Amino acid sequence: MTVLRTASIGAPRVRAASGGPPRAGGASRSGGDVLIVRIASWADIPKAHPENVMAPVKLGTAVSLMELGGHRVTLIDGETHAYTREDVLRAFRTGRPDIVILHGITTAVPTVKELGQAARDLLPGALIVASGQHATARPGDFFKEPGVFDACAQYEYEEALAELVDARAAGAPLSTVTGLSLPGASPGEAVSTGPRPLREDLDHLPFPKHALFMRPEYTVFHPTDVVRRRQWGFLMSSRGCPYPCLYCSPTLRNSYGRKMRYRSVENVGEEVALLERLGATVLHFKDDIFTMDKERTHALCDELIRRKVKLSWTVQTRADCVDDALLKHMRAAGCCTVSMGIESGSPRILEVLRKKETVEDAIIAADSARRAGLFLVNFYLLANPTETLAEMEATLDLAKRLDPDLLQVGFFTPYPG
Repeated sequence: MTVLRTASIGAPRVRAASGGPPRAGGASRSGGDVLIVRIASWADIPKAHPENVMAPVKLGTAVSLMELGGHRVTLIDGETHAYTREDVLRAFRTGRPDIVILHGITTAVPTVKELGQAARDLLPGALIVASGQHATARPGDFFKEPGVFDACAQYEYEEALAELVDARAAGAPLSTVTGLSLPGASPGEAVSTGPRPLREDLDHLPFPKHALFMRPEYTVFHPTDVVRRRQWGFLMSSRGCPYPCLYCSPTLRNSYGRKMRYRSVENVGEEVALLERLGATVLHFKDDIFTMDKERTHALCDELIRRKVKLSWTVQTRADCVDDALLKHMRAAGCCTVSMGIESGSPRILEVLRKKETVEDAIIAADSARRAGLFLVNFYLLANPTETLAEMEATLDLAKRLDPDLLQVGFFTPYPG
């Protein structure tokens, strides 16, 4: 178990004028203790093979917002290390938090609910909150046992969680915080406090609490050109994805909403500089489509070159959102690896998946990545709806043609949301 303790800033939320790292200011006020537990997706399943373990940057942003509100926050990240139920119960007993936030996806729901009940038994006066994919898709599942969970935080939950903590400290009703679901009158009923508009001005948000994540457990299994010890840093320069892909869950993507929203390149440059100071040696941009706006991507590359950033970095994008000039510019700015979801070598299956991309797009993009000197990672899906064996073989043939440095294969599996 990895337990990460943050210090209380003890000040109202104030942001640097640039929208960069937050700074303290003003009079302090009592905030109370918050415990956040990210429960591993494999919590109840033996872990049989290595997986990417990416820092939870949105939870890191929530921590920064809470600290700016004067709250003390502890984060237990179960994704970084195997942990036991007793480890978390010990944190409940010794920390005596005022607020417990349990974060997990659908596969972790049994563990989330078990720990929620344990928290209620050990901390009868605490506020207990679920967040993450399942809390967004099916909040009522957390309210089937009355009196356990007080709220579910949904969608882009960073500010909702911070405002929930503020409301608790101020004695205000949770119904005043948008972006939550609260228990209804009957078991399993969820009552929304109203949708929270997606933030347009992303520069307004503080940077995630990156110091929590400068740990070797956070890693991405991507080929890189880094020859020294790798310390991954994680950030997002944009949010949103306009594509309707059938296999992609809007509650599991790195960001929400169809509309693309961008941070300024200056703001991103400041965060990159912070990560470099903290000891990161390679960065992973968690943007769903890093190169969606090619002109803006060129501008970001110019900013990183201007700052003389020495870090290597990796991205994920779509095959139809790159070209030779862009990939070469990215390479010059430090990019070493580009990941693309190819999914299938069958034009019919690409239509079924609503990918809005062609096999030819994949071939052109892979060749461009090679010419730019980038490592190439490809993602594929098998067992897609109506897929035949011949169509799976077409995917294998395409993978051989593209010859990526790393290939990851998933199986089409329906989940809530």
